[in-house]
Amino acid sequence: MPPTHPPLQAAVLGKPIGHSKSPVLHAAAYELLGAPVSYRAIELDPAQAPAHISRLRAGGWAGCSVTMPLKDVFVPYMDELSERVARLGALNTIVVREDGSLYGQNTDVDGLVLALADFGLTSCEQPSILGSGNTALAAIEACAELGARELRLIVRDASRAARAATLARSLGITPSVIEVASLRGDALTEAQLVFSTLPPRAADDWIPYLGTGSGILLDVAYDPWPSALASSWQGKTISGLHMLVHQAVEQAQAFSRIHFDDLLRENVTNAMYTSLGLHRHG
Repeated sequence: MPPTHPPLQAAVLGKPIGHSKSPVLHAAAYELLGAPVSYRAIELDPAQAPAHISRLRAGGWAGCSVTMPLKDVFVPYMDELSERVARLGALNTIVVREDGSLYGQNTDVDGLVLALADFGLTSCEQPSILGSGNTALAAIEACAELGARELRLIVRDASRAARAATLARSLGITPSVIEVASLRGDALTEAQLVFSTLPPRAADDWIPYLGTGSGILLDVAYDPWPSALASSWQGKTISGLHMLVHQAVEQAQAFSRIHFDDLLRENVTNAMYTSLGLHRHG
């Protein structure tokens, strides 16, 4: 019999991390693929990043999914960055290549675009984004892929939105930065698409200022679900779990080192949805 090699390690890194659905999603993918990858959750704060990079470089790893508060922390440690990460300054994926080098990717953008496509939206000229942090940067990049020309960035503090506004302009999008406290409850009535990139419950006290809308709301939060914002929304709502599945599919392709053709991608995507008991199209 040929020698058996231990499975490659992979993990989701963040703090807090106990709520993460990523281990369930990735386990479903590697079972379907028959890929020797063992995936778990590791609680990690920014001060522990250098030690973890040393572990990755020691061998036996396929890669890591990266969530808050680490998406920008790991960027300087990568040997190579995707063009997207170089623009955003944030990654959600560390790929350990077969030669041992570390490659930083951001599949959050894919997650957003593909989740919207499942709900029939493939273009939008004037979307709105709530928030201006790292996930908002991914949403801005997604807006560019959707053909956006103008963008409303609704934020708590306009002085902290410069990075997001600069990114939008670099992608050919004209941003308007609006402080939420200046709104009067009808800001989103006509919006075709709204991304909420705020942490769980952070949008709760924004609702009186925002009002509701009849377009699509993609709320990256998913615990609790529906969020207060989603509960108050009159149009279609998409939870962050849909984004989570699609960004994880891209990661599973990298970590398994198996090329996904269209059929295999569909099968992996559907296996991940099944693992969560989630309906893919709402």
